[in-house]
This record gives sequence, structure tokens and C-alpha cells, in this order.
Amino acid sequence: MNEEQIEQLQKFVEYLLDLTLLGSAIAILISQPLNPAQQNVFGNLLELVGQIMLAMGAQGQYINSLKSNPDNSKIINNCYPRKEN
Repeated sequence: MNEEQIEQLQKFVEYLLDLTLLGSAIAILISQPLNPAQQNVFGNLLELVGQIMLAMGAQGQYINSLKSNPDNSKIINNCYPRKEN
């Protein structure tokens, strides 16, 4: 790795740490007035939203990869051949 790549990696790690601290602070502030059952319900809701966003992001990346390189669909079809009845 050259110095520029190392610097970019360090900035990215700092960014992730900032997001972690921000997320932790938000969670603590939201959780304080809630009882444990309410915390669980709200946490489950956030988990659901996150999982849906991750699935949509993965589908979008897959579609973009097919648009940028149509040969990917051939590779995928070879990995998962259709079964004939």
C-alpha cells in the first residue's frame, strides 16, 4: 500500500468510529425513557428497517453489475443451472 492508500484507509476507519459513537449515543438517548419491552420492540423495528435496506442495496448492486457487465448473467446461470423437469 502506498501512503495515499494508507491515509484513505485511516480516514475511513475514523469515519466508521465516528458513526459507531454517534449510533451508540443515539441508542442511549432513545432507550433511557423506555422500559425493556419497549426497547426490544423499537430495536426490532430498527433491525427490520436495516435488513430491508441491506436487501434492497444488494439487489441494486446486482442489477448495476449486470448493466455494466452483461456477461455476469452467463456466469451466474452457469453457477446455478436451471433444473429441467
